[in-house]
Amino acid sequence: MLNNTYNGNMLKHAFLLLSACFHLHSQDSYKIALGSCLHQDHPVPIWNAVKENNINSFFFLGDNIYGDVPSGLPWKLKPSYDKQKKVLPSWLMSKEIHVIWDDHDYGKNDGGGSYRFKEYAQSLYIDFWGINNNDPRANREGIYYQRLQNINGLKVLFIGLDTRYFRSNLVKKDDVYLPNLEPDATFLGDKQWEWLKDTLSQEHDLLILASSIQVLATEHRFEKWSNIPSERKKLLTLLESLDSRVIIVSGDRHRAGLYQYNGITEITASSLNRPTYSEETDSLLLGKTYTENNFGLISINNNNVEISVINVNNQTLESIILEV
Repeated sequence: MLNNTYNGNMLKHAFLLLSACFHLHSQDSYKIALGSCLHQDHPVPIWNAVKENNINSFFFLGDNIYGDVPSGLPWKLKPSYDKQKKVLPSWLMSKEIHVIWDDHDYGKNDGGGSYRFKEYAQSLYIDFWGINNNDPRANREGIYYQRLQNINGLKVLFIGLDTRYFRSNLVKKDDVYLPNLEPDATFLGDKQWEWLKDTLSQEHDLLILASSIQVLATEHRFEKWSNIPSERKKLLTLLESLDSRVIIVSGDRHRAGLYQYNGITEITASSLNRPTYSEETDSLLLGKTYTENNFGLISINNNNVEISVINVNNQTLESIILEV
């Protein structure tokens, strides 16, 4: 009798312990690191800080290699991918990977839909990132994609946009991009727009939308969605109509920062190993921008999301917590 009671209590204790462990695990943060502007020929000490955060996933936000040359010829793309493959940490590539491209892995600086070698560039991209033949990206123009995941009880919709393959020519004067006001000017092209609207109709609690170039910032002279104002307005109107929490992730700028507009939050994470030094602000900026090497971190919990900018010393530079 004593043994039966003892064994029963032990089993009950073990069950409660396992239940507690499962409960704790279910409430652990799911961590997505993100970054852009990664030159294959430069050292990347920031990987140590990324690893210290015990991430579940990494989102490459473009300029994942520097394979372009001024002529626009694609001869440097494959050697750059070959070099990057040798130097990316194996522990990082064992994580879940999300990826989009920007101009330097597209093949032409500030390139758009008129780039002659974009089909070849996409074939190299598909091969390097190991994208399956059954994946739509392997069989259509452009590298946009979607993935719906259940994370800590939340339906999280990941969308990666292609802001290069279909983009209209931009207007530039004295090294400053001006608004393209042509009525048919586009970033995404008709097919990608229709795909985006359809994809966003899925039920989800949290949207993580990746754009290689900034969506919210409007006041700098470089590439951004406000270079085609009608497209920016169209995108923001679509995002504002959603019931879900919306987070935009972007790169490109060689600076990091957090931005907000009408309930939409954007984190720009750039660069991983190519810093810049100029000052910059914006009316939608929270805090300041950071030009030192950095990465972003999105921590998804049961009822909130923490978004942070982190430097090479694993120090948090900016952070915000959003309810979901």
